[in-house]
Amino acid sequence: MFELTVARKHITSDPRMVAFAVLSVALAIGVIVVMMGMMQGYREDIISSTVENSPHLTVEPKEDEDYITLYRTLSGIVWQYPQVEAVSPRLLENAAAKYKDQVKGVSIIGADPLQEDPMMRVSQDMVYGDYYDLVFKKRAAVLGTKLAEDLEISPGDKFTLVRENQSLQLEVVGLIQTGTGSDQTLVYLPLETAQELISQGDVVSQIGARLSDINAAPDISSDLNARFNYEARSWQDQSRDILEVLDTQQVMMILFYVLIFIIAGFGVANTMIMTVTRRTKEIGILMAMGARRSSIVKIYLTESLILGPPAALLGCLLAYVTAKLIEAYPIEVPSEIYQVSSMKVLLVPEFFLYAVIFALLINFIAGIFPAYKASRLDPVQAIASL
Repeated sequence: MFELTVARKHITSDPRMVAFAVLSVALAIGVIVVMMGMMQGYREDIISSTVENSPHLTVEPKEDEDYITLYRTLSGIVWQYPQVEAVSPRLLENAAAKYKDQVKGVSIIGADPLQEDPMMRVSQDMVYGDYYDLVFKKRAAVLGTKLAEDLEISPGDKFTLVRENQSLQLEVVGLIQTGTGSDQTLVYLPLETAQELISQGDVVSQIGARLSDINAAPDISSDLNARFNYEARSWQDQSRDILEVLDTQQVMMILFYVLIFIIAGFGVANTMIMTVTRRTKEIGILMAMGARRSSIVKIYLTESLILGPPAALLGCLLAYVTAKLIEAYPIEVPSEIYQVSSMKVLLVPEFFLYAVIFALLINFIAGIFPAYKASRLDPVQAIASL
């Protein structure tokens, strides 16, 4: 096949053209693969953070009620579902924490550590102290690390928790770091202490559950809603806004990929057009010797396709090195805005497959016009032009 032989000769005789064409596609591939990896890492971090830092399923009060009174009975009903691993009645309220001259608005979670820890894995996020101390110390609290910094309070210090006309003096027995924005406001209390603060008796505002299969949450919540007047919600329902934002970002990133695709395509096409212009006389001689116009098209399409694999390999290498650099030097982001503390690049094998397809496709498309232009040259004029 003489077309392949001619295409290979063109490539080996003009290394600068080859380097420019390969590098333009490789950079585009590197950018796209890294961006895909960042979006995948961000999406998984957001979902993981959402799933790990909130119950997979919640049951909340009836429409005309503020609290759940028969929470023990309702907890037993939730336990009946086979996917349920842990259930914890919780009392969620807002209050103000005061220490010396510092005052901060806080979100309190009153719960029994023996039930809350299996559900929320609180102990895993503790950076100081033992969450189970709240079982024995009723006038104690666990604070988010950033909240403790803002209040300038340390473990062992006592602060005042105020809600409406009620106030309690509590000792800081532990610090927790979830890696989310809640670290700025989170206060864990024993359930009885939280109930005392709100003065509503033996009630809770929510029953949370952890599931062995997080995808079963919508079905369980639907079944509970059909059986009772309480409002059951899955983590997907509670995080719908976040999931919609992620889907919107995915669409925006696809548009970004298309723009990168077009820019890289123009780079390759421009290089190939320059090659055709420089080899006008050679094309005329080939056609004068009997080469068909279809053969001229094949030569330049083959030439552009040959450049695809090295461009894909170099692009994948650039993406891998960039991912490792980001892993070694994490990009810190405000957790209260992005819900994660740092960006990471999660590369999966599919991304590299997409890179190879991208390189072959972009080189093929970018080579069509130059190949067509070369095939339309008049042999006599081509030879006489130089």
